[in-house]
Amino acid sequence: MEVRRGNPPRALQTQAPDVSTPPGASGLAPEVHFAQLRAQCPVALQAGSGTTGAGRAAWVLTRYDDIVAAANDPETFGQSQRFAGERRPPLESNPPEHRIWRRMLQPYFLPKAINQMEPFTRALARDLLAPMLATGSGDAAHAVARPLPPQILLRWLGLPSEDWETIKLACEHAYFQGSPNPAERAAFEEAEALLWRYARDTVASRIERGTHEADDDPVSAMLAAMPTEPAVTRPLIDGVVRLLLAAGHDSTTSALGMCIGFVAGDEPLQQSLRSDPTRIPAAIEEMLRLRTPVLQMPRTVMADTVVGGRELAAGDSVLLAFASGNRDASAFENAECFDMGRRSGQHIAFGVGIHRCIGNILARQEIRVVLEELLAATRSFRPDGEIEHEFWHPYGLRRLPLSLVPR
Repeated sequence: MEVRRGNPPRALQTQAPDVSTPPGASGLAPEVHFAQLRAQCPVALQAGSGTTGAGRAAWVLTRYDDIVAAANDPETFGQSQRFAGERRPPLESNPPEHRIWRRMLQPYFLPKAINQMEPFTRALARDLLAPMLATGSGDAAHAVARPLPPQILLRWLGLPSEDWETIKLACEHAYFQGSPNPAERAAFEEAEALLWRYARDTVASRIERGTHEADDDPVSAMLAAMPTEPAVTRPLIDGVVRLLLAAGHDSTTSALGMCIGFVAGDEPLQQSLRSDPTRIPAAIEEMLRLRTPVLQMPRTVMADTVVGGRELAAGDSVLLAFASGNRDASAFENAECFDMGRRSGQHIAFGVGIHRCIGNILARQEIRVVLEELLAATRSFRPDGEIEHEFWHPYGLRRLPLSLVPR
């Protein structure tokens, strides 16, 4: 497992970058930034940036076919490790090890298991929406999108839901990696330490409990596998939990806020979904395609290769720009238009290949339930003030003031 550090072997050492700033940092909207790259430089060398946390240069793949091909070829485009000594499977793992982790965790992410979470999710959504409905206004980003996903995650892991705010704040501070602000860098280091400590304490508590039934919860299932799976070790189980503590809610918060905001700003769509809630899942897929919460994900080139006429060297960093691929006109007719009639499952908002988001069914359920409850409880709702976006998820919403007309 290669640890990312320093510059890649050839990029920036042998050629000038094509792009000096990542999407969002140049002032261009991500969709505009990626559209320009797809048209002019579909495999672009992006400079590293000390102010964004992306310290090393990377090749950015922007076309749908290139992204899908790379994601489906882990032998050439593998995963690397973020920090030395602290690996987080299954994200930071490659075949054949990756299959071991995925096999253990997959049962807890199948529809049968996720459906058991829906009553809790629906009750929580109603509780969080109630103050906004009572007053006819509120900030949906802070009232709903921020608190709901981490509480669902903690419940799913068998952990106290009341810890959600501590975990959420730490995960937000974890995005300060690479910040030029000393206070933010200190907050990042404190957040990382807290999240790792929480993960290790979670695993330790399961060990102390002494029952490790495979059908109990994912942490217990991993512990139960240790005697027969040499690759499954205590430090790596800690890493899985650390991964879940962030990946299990960060992007869902962004997606949830974005979807609420999208529906709030489109009155005809809102009325259509309110009159026929069975169309909500199709609407969610299109919203995720157009405003993919996680713009891109990294890979490492494992063997020299050529993509789009560009020579990529072993060790180079690559960014699979899922948000760009989702607007590629070669893959989606009228790609810039919202169309609920598109073929389901084509977009790559949750990634593609072996590292496709394992929690996508849970994320979809959370978004669907909140929209169902919000639409059923209102005659209308609309934006009511300035909408602010997060810096780490440009389509995620930091502030979403709404005016609501309850039923």
